[in-house]
Amino acid sequence: MNRAPLAQITQEQIDAYRRDGAVYVPKVVDRDWVERLRSAWRNIQVAMANGEKIYRLPKEFLDRDEQLRAEVDFLNDSDRPKDGDPLGITRCKYMNLWDADFRAFVHESPAAEVVGRLMEANAVRFYWDQIFAKVPGGGPTYWHTDFPGWPVQGNQVPSFWLALTPIRRGINSLEFIAGTHREESLPWPKTWNAKHLQRPSSRPDFKDWEPYRGTPGVEFLSWDMEPGDAVLIHPKVYHGGGANSDPSAHRIALTTRWFGDDIVWDPRPEAVNSPGIALNSMVPGTPPSDDQVTPVVWRRDSAERIRLN
Repeated sequence: MNRAPLAQITQEQIDAYRRDGAVYVPKVVDRDWVERLRSAWRNIQVAMANGEKIYRLPKEFLDRDEQLRAEVDFLNDSDRPKDGDPLGITRCKYMNLWDADFRAFVHESPAAEVVGRLMEANAVRFYWDQIFAKVPGGGPTYWHTDFPGWPVQGNQVPSFWLALTPIRRGINSLEFIAGTHREESLPWPKTWNAKHLQRPSSRPDFKDWEPYRGTPGVEFLSWDMEPGDAVLIHPKVYHGGGANSDPSAHRIALTTRWFGDDIVWDPRPEAVNSPGIALNSMVPGTPPSDDQVTPVVWRRDSAERIRLN
């Protein structure tokens, strides 16, 4: 399994991420990583099908975060449907906290380096992970941006979407609206916490981009991808998961979230719960610094020293 990227990050890719808010990155990890992660996901699926409580977060995280505990209790509820949501998606998150294979991907794969170089950060901290599996015939995921759900301010909190199955444009691909990361609106997210709050009148819903297909000046981006390829997604760019029109194959992708140099806490009550640091314990305006919760995985200066040696 490769620790360094299989292909060098180019200036063209850096420029594309800055311009469009999403960039395709081929050949991030090798087949061994893909098979290891798919196997780990199959084990979780079996546990879910058997009604097991799969979210085995550290007890101290749950004891000091009532909101997180309530969410995890819901996720572990053996009575919830095992076949995913109405869109045909089965998902899981925080796997690195209890699964050695997903934790290894965070610390031993080249993901952190690729993310750091593309967003031009000096250091990269890990935030959290999530996996999505959309069944054959599964419907499209709503258009949205990630940033409204993060309890932070700053631009360097991207999602790194790694394909674990083949992705084909127009059949099962993720789509992006180029350049929308430069918009300044803050839509109301669909997080666990937001669903338990009243949406303020000043916070709009996410914009539906479907009526804009073919509109001059609106560019829909998507790519054919092989397992091990990835897309880096700016937190403010609009994107949606297209329907899985493949009649026989699931679409499986691992998403990891990362912090760069400009991130500081902004614990809005509608934001996602972050294992290890409750919203009410975040100090607004201070950068993440707990190496147990958001560990530094890659530093540019260390990487350059290693390369020179």
